[in-house]
Amino acid sequence: MKPARSILVSALLLLPSAVLHAAAQSGSLEVKVKTLVVDPVSRAPVVVLETVADKRLVPIWIDIPEARAIALELEQVAVPRPLTHDLMRNILQGLGATLSDATITDIRNSTYFAVLSLHFQGREVTIDARPSDAVALALRMKAPIYASAQVLAKSKSMPALGTANPEAQKKLGIVAQDLTPEIAALLDVQASSGVLIADVAQSSPAMMAGMARGDVITRADDQPIHSAADLEAFIKSKKEGRVSFAVIRKGKPTILEIDLRS
Repeated sequence: MKPARSILVSALLLLPSAVLHAAAQSGSLEVKVKTLVVDPVSRAPVVVLETVADKRLVPIWIDIPEARAIALELEQVAVPRPLTHDLMRNILQGLGATLSDATITDIRNSTYFAVLSLHFQGREVTIDARPSDAVALALRMKAPIYASAQVLAKSKSMPALGTANPEAQKKLGIVAQDLTPEIAALLDVQASSGVLIADVAQSSPAMMAGMARGDVITRADDQPIHSAADLEAFIKSKKEGRVSFAVIRKGKPTILEIDLRS
């Protein structure tokens, strides 16, 4: 007779589809989560995936609860009690199942599809999933994420994020975005205004100084920074030299000293 846990996991996992499994394995490329942004038009969160091989971007519009779950894991924010995706991970691990990978398989009528490939008791089981759930769970279980050739071919363009910040990108190596109420709620940021760091380039002055994705800049030297336009104007006025940035990170204020590059 099967143990109770085997019966339970079979009920949870035995939803495989040969078609979905084939789609997950055909011409897929590994992707990483590059950043989370909010579409300024629809106000919907967007998780931005980036192919490891050639840095192509795959934006996926998702719901707020799943976006927050992804953001909390990206920023390594500890929660006092397990949230939904923490519970999913705990159940799988408790039953002895492992997540082999998550694959974004297709886009049909603006709807994204994904599958989870699970290994349980010597078997590979494929489960249909929303991409947002698949990404949130893969991050928690340290599993690779893939995007199929169909997704890469059909992927939409990145949403326009409003204020461009070429000086911030050139001199600091960051991509900045206005801290809107929607973004503050999404990331649980305790700040009324400022500039959210959406991305930090490798080996840039900002990265070398310890600035990280998810930080919120509120002041540069003695000047308040309320928007990406404020940050851009400040950096444009500074030719070179050291700048002291007041930053909020995971709810705590800190100061970062950064040498601007020419």
